[in-house]
Amino acid sequence: MQSVRAPSAEIAALEGPLVARWAYHLVLPRILRKPVRMLRRVKLPRYIGIKGMTALFALTVVAGTVIGGHSMTVVAALTSWGGLAIENVQITGQTEISEVDVLNALAIDDFPSLVTFDVDAARARVESLPWVKQASIKKLYPDTLQVSVAERTPFAIWQHDNAVSLVDRDGRVIVDDVGDRYSGLPFVAGDGAAARAGEFADLIAGVPSLKSRIHAGMLVSQRRWSLVLDNSIEIMLPEDDPEGALVAVAALDEQSGLLSRDIAAVDLRNPDRLVVRLTDSGISTRNSALKEREKLAQKARANT
Repeated sequence: MQSVRAPSAEIAALEGPLVARWAYHLVLPRILRKPVRMLRRVKLPRYIGIKGMTALFALTVVAGTVIGGHSMTVVAALTSWGGLAIENVQITGQTEISEVDVLNALAIDDFPSLVTFDVDAARARVESLPWVKQASIKKLYPDTLQVSVAERTPFAIWQHDNAVSLVDRDGRVIVDDVGDRYSGLPFVAGDGAAARAGEFADLIAGVPSLKSRIHAGMLVSQRRWSLVLDNSIEIMLPEDDPEGALVAVAALDEQSGLLSRDIAAVDLRNPDRLVVRLTDSGISTRNSALKEREKLAQKARANT
C-alpha cells in the first residue's frame, strides 16, 4: 500500500520557507524582545487557565450584584443563614396601637438579618404611626429586635372642617375616630383651635364654678374665645384679658344666677360694658312683664 505521508526531506524542505516567512513577519521591536524572553522563562502554575476563568466568573457575579443594587440582599441572606436572622421581636409600651401595626411598620423583609436591618429607617416608620410619639429600636444579638414605644396622650377634642379629631396638647391630630371614653376632654372648635387647646384648658380652669358647665370653646378668627355652656348660652370673651372677663361673669352668676336665666348670650367684647342678649322666649317674657308693669302704672295713676 502506498503511504500518503510525504517523505521527511520533503516536509523539511517545505517547512523551511514557511517558518522563514513567519519569522520575518513576527520580528518584535527591540524594546519588547527582552521582556518576552523573560516571560518565556516564567513557569505558570498548573491549571492557571481554569483558575483564571473561575476568578473572572466570580468577579463578574460580584460586579453584577453591586451594579444591580442587590449587594445588601446577598449580605442579608448570608448572615441570616449564618445564624443572625431576626427570630424574636419584643414590643413594649403600646396600648392604643396593636403589635401588628408595629410589626408592619418595621417592614422586616424576606431575609430578616439583624446585621443589615436599618434601625433608623424602621424607627421613622414606627414614629409615623398616629398614636406613636417616640420609638426606640435596639438590636440584641444574635436574633432579637427590641422595640419600645411611647404613645401620645389625648388632650382635647377638636371640631374642624366637618370632622372631629382627637389631639394631643401640642395640637397634633392623633385620630379622627373619637370614642365616648374621651367625652370628658376639653372640646374646641375653629381654625387653629387645636394648637391652642392648652390655652383654653387653662382659661376654664380659672373658674371652677363654671368649668363643669362649659361645653365647648370656639376660637373666633383665631383671635378670641367664645364659650358655649351646657344650656347653650354663649359667653363672648374679649381678645385682651379673657381670664378677667370670665372671672367677672362667674362672680355675677354666683350673685344673681345670670347664666341660669332665659338668655342667649353674654357679650363681654367691649371692656366698658356687658351686653346680655335674650332668647326669643326671654324677649316674650320681658315684653309681657313690661306690659304688665305698664298696666299697673296706669291703674295706679287712675286711682290717684
